Amino acid sequence: MPLEIIIIGAGIAGLAAARALREQHNVTVLEQSRMKSEIGAAIHLGPNASKIALQWGLDLAALNSPEVQSYVEKSAKGDTLIAVPSDPRKGFGAPWLLNHRVDLHNELRRMATTPDLPGKPAVIQTAAKAVSFDCEAGEVTLADGQVLKADIIIGADGIHSILRTEILGAKRIAQPSGHSAYRCLIPRESVEKVPAMASLLSLNPPTLTTFVASDRRVVAYPCRGGSLLNIVAIVPDEKLNEDSVESWNAEGSIDEMIEAFKDFQPELLDLLRTAPSCGLWQLRDQDPLKTWTRGRAILIGDAAHAMLPHQGQGGGQSVEDAEALQVVLVSAGPEDDIPSLLELVQKVRYDRASKIQGYSREKAMGPRPGTEEMGVNAHQFVPYNFGYQGAVKWAEANGILLKA
Repeated sequence: MPLEIIIIGAGIAGLAAARALREQHNVTVLEQSRMKSEIGAAIHLGPNASKIALQWGLDLAALNSPEVQSYVEKSAKGDTLIAVPSDPRKGFGAPWLLNHRVDLHNELRRMATTPDLPGKPAVIQTAAKAVSFDCEAGEVTLADGQVLKADIIIGADGIHSILRTEILGAKRIAQPSGHSAYRCLIPRESVEKVPAMASLLSLNPPTLTTFVASDRRVVAYPCRGGSLLNIVAIVPDEKLNEDSVESWNAEGSIDEMIEAFKDFQPELLDLLRTAPSCGLWQLRDQDPLKTWTRGRAILIGDAAHAMLPHQGQGGGQSVEDAEALQVVLVSAGPEDDIPSLLELVQKVRYDRASKIQGYSREKAMGPRPGTEEMGVNAHQFVPYNFGYQGAVKWAEANGILLKA
């Protein structure tokens, strides 16, 4: 008999979990918004996660995401420090995808709800705001007073998770990291107006490029088939001339962004001036939680392990969480010991996700003060991040006994 599963949140983590669990169980996703607009930004999906998503039926043609085949690191003035080829398919068995967030979100939603994939399509309820939970009973109360009951509640409600407060018994707020990120998407026709920067959009080969200074960095890469250039410009909060907030939707000033990077390569500044708009996002950091589970409830994604973006692993770790749920719950039914199964999911996922949280924090250190030499080797974490082979092999390697 299938489990009744409620997922709180229809972001990357929630939709990944819906796709993973629909094969054996009945899944309902509660999303407080009306899902009329996703954030216009880009998001990595490394081989560790793309491998899983491809097994779920990810349509690469529909996604139209460039695959990283080269990594270039430049100084703030534009001098090349590192230029290395990258072949994730050969090295790790799957592509490293540079996605427009909207495109990835749409593809995960398709996989969760289409009748063309195994299992029962997940049901997504929009404008459904969860306001309280009974983790032991498996009950969710909505803002309109409706009470829903499930065998399992999955909190995929992000960095401001309401369910996290219920699970921990206290509110846990991710703390400002001391850095903020300007984000913008620049159309190809605008990039081509700055010939010195046009190669950033090249798909021959698709390249992830980073410009680094002692305390700031600009990351650039193509997405949506090379029609857009994604820019993430990270700056210490003390060098900001405007306030940042922890919101993907907050607007930033292009003039202030350029001022914050005024000593960088002039052509790069010319490129930033072509951006139609930019967002300004306060980067927040969170230490590993003491637990992700309570009773019939479990946290995944940013709700469980919010991390800085410097490893490009936030989305990937959400996909890994979803696959672990799929593996542990594959043959579970309502009569099983659900709290113990959720604790097993945490056991499979906690150490790895926590370690990548730490790696992301280390990478945030950037170059050593007074130099342009990276204090943390940009590639030292790649084998660990990308080499993941799924929950079954991870459990075997770490002496964790999965339910047969």
